[in-house]
Amino acid sequence: MKHYRVAIIGGGPGGYEAAIRLNQYGIDCVVVEKSRLGGICLNWGCIPTKALVKSSELWHEIAEAETYGLAAKQETLDYARLFARKNEVVEKLVSGVEFLFRKRQIPVLLTKALSITKTDERFSIKLETEEDISSDYVIIATGSVPKELPNLKIDEKDILSSTGILQMEQLPKSLAVIGGGVVGCEFASVYNALGVAVHLIEFLPAILSTEDDEVAKRLQMCLKKAGIKIKTGVGVNSYYKANDNIILKLSDDSELAVEKALLCVGRTPMQSVNFLPAEPVSDHGAIQIDQYMRTDIPNVYAIGDVTGKLPLAHTASKQGLLVAEHILSIEQKTPIHFDELIYENIPRCTFTNPEVSSCGLTEKQALDKYKEIKIGRFPFSANGKALAGGNTNGFVKIIATADDFQLVGMHILGPNAAELIAQGSILINLKATAADVEKVVFAHPTLSEAIMEAIEDLKGLSIHKI
Repeated sequence: MKHYRVAIIGGGPGGYEAAIRLNQYGIDCVVVEKSRLGGICLNWGCIPTKALVKSSELWHEIAEAETYGLAAKQETLDYARLFARKNEVVEKLVSGVEFLFRKRQIPVLLTKALSITKTDERFSIKLETEEDISSDYVIIATGSVPKELPNLKIDEKDILSSTGILQMEQLPKSLAVIGGGVVGCEFASVYNALGVAVHLIEFLPAILSTEDDEVAKRLQMCLKKAGIKIKTGVGVNSYYKANDNIILKLSDDSELAVEKALLCVGRTPMQSVNFLPAEPVSDHGAIQIDQYMRTDIPNVYAIGDVTGKLPLAHTASKQGLLVAEHILSIEQKTPIHFDELIYENIPRCTFTNPEVSSCGLTEKQALDKYKEIKIGRFPFSANGKALAGGNTNGFVKIIATADDFQLVGMHILGPNAAELIAQGSILINLKATAADVEKVVFAHPTLSEAIMEAIEDLKGLSIHKI
């Protein structure tokens, strides 16, 4: 039985980055992955979706070319080529990660872990198609799977998951997106831009319910203006087939006929590995962890979606790197030297058109926590770079404490919001104040000046705002 210091179950962003960092530290490890390195994110989630986002953005810009003084004509959309490019992007990125593992000589076992048994000071890991292995530490990074509804089951034919829709080789004429969260809004925005008649159905009173209310409301207005039909406060009771369409029966007693339906109502932790003699403590399927990602079983860690924390690829990546640090400290018998991960300060991005990003507290959360707050805003319509780029939809919103103007929340709706939020992440995690930002010079003309002016607006000192 081959023995390793660390066995990582799952090769998604959290698992594979933990493996590389352990390898950099000279700690022997192995990754057990049932498919390919990169997990859902690289193979069937974040990356292929963003390839579609880019194509849809270009298609939209071609349609608007005359507003830029260009006599361009929008030709027929070649979705087969667009689909092929998506796959090419995925293959290039995933094969690049696999190359890193080969060069670093990190073993990857392409099989499924069936059970993990604690024997004395080691763990014995039974694999489906490989010889069993053992390890001193175990990192569980098994991710999550799409949720279903009691009356709506994913068949990847009529009712699609976020994975299934990315395998769809032809555009449907119409699409119902059930669930107005991050994933639902992204797919609604993409397929609407590609010419599909999109209906977005959200059971809650508003879309993007985890984001700041002001931002979510503005995004809803933008999506409606783009042609997406949105129903909020409405659920789907059932559906039936009728010729080439499916008919959704909604809770407002109406019916909606569409060619395909995409179910985006969240994800649930996936932990199918049997632990003997006892399973790690979990809550609704999510493995419970402490600030060092440790489970209640000594030397067993859990990272990523399986923990039920903020379900984002970069959350898993950071957790994986912190586990590597923790194991290193144990191996070297040195003190732990990293701070506890603050999940609310991890940046969150939604790749709609316009983009949405946030970091820290929403206005409501900040009011609940601090009672008195300051808010600064600045519109992209008054930003030179946004005007030159012809993309002025949206604004930057800054939330700070009332006494010392410490930045505790940043919310962006607009061009390159997902790139800009890194500035908010740095400032909020470093507990910067408005006075600290006053020492910084922002380049002109850039979109980041909108952040500067929103921070200045906390004190009513924004130059380009009345």
